[in-house]
Amino acid sequence: MKILRYITLAILPIVFFSCDNFEENEYVIYPEGETSETTPITKTQDYQAILIEDYTGWKCTNCPAAATLLNDLQAKYGEKLVAISVHAGWFATPSNANNNLDLRTSYGEKWNTDFGLSVYPIGVINRLNNGTSKGVQKDDWDSKIADLLISTQHLMDIDLGAVKKDGEFIVSTRVTALQNIDFATLISIVVLEDDIHGVQHNSDATYGTTPEIEDYTFNHVLRTNGRIDLLLKNSMSKDDKVEKNYFVNIDPSWNTDNCKIVVFVTNSTTGEVVQCNEIEIN
Repeated sequence: MKILRYITLAILPIVFFSCDNFEENEYVIYPEGETSETTPITKTQDYQAILIEDYTGWKCTNCPAAATLLNDLQAKYGEKLVAISVHAGWFATPSNANNNLDLRTSYGEKWNTDFGLSVYPIGVINRLNNGTSKGVQKDDWDSKIADLLISTQHLMDIDLGAVKKDGEFIVSTRVTALQNIDFATLISIVVLEDDIHGVQHNSDATYGTTPEIEDYTFNHVLRTNGRIDLLLKNSMSKDDKVEKNYFVNIDPSWNTDNCKIVVFVTNSTTGEVVQCNEIEIN
């Protein structure tokens, strides 16, 4: 059975036609990014997690040190820290010197501008304001994450399932409210890819004195074709569950064996991250 998808702002009622060539649920019209296809929930959550976005680029000589720190922090905090590496800005512009490897995305460029970022490496943690921008210097990442794991109100959990199917990732989500939530929430589904190899400028002593690493490994790389800022719910009462399914088109350039899905929910008014989770692709 072929499921037809259309872009609209609301779920319309099922329409019945007399033609025998169509099945009735082919007339269900889903909001942008949603699908009727499901996959079992395999990653559950019962803890508050923090989202860190590392804004970086291959021309940034200090960025390998930030990536090393990020790996150390993930080892320290485990599943409570979800990381996205966002290649954006001038430092990420490709050229012949890096074999024209372009890891930028439209989302990353927009976020880089919206968040007022101009110096790299720089982190954005739970999309909280930090003075005139959302950027946090890497030397402050650890203390900021530790503080937020203590102070962030645990409002919801995000349970996930993800599978590759027919040129798409199908992502099933189950969001459970742990308290009353009196603001509208948005949900974003993005694809990350690990183990991408390319040229990286460097001043990190970890890699010796080499100013240019020819075979550097990029991890947590934000890819395009995700679904961002989709309405989750205008408000939620304690114990409410919202179950939705999404599709993400797969770009042929991705190595899907190295891809994973990150889902995060934001406050639609402040833009701050309420909760996040990550899942490997089955």
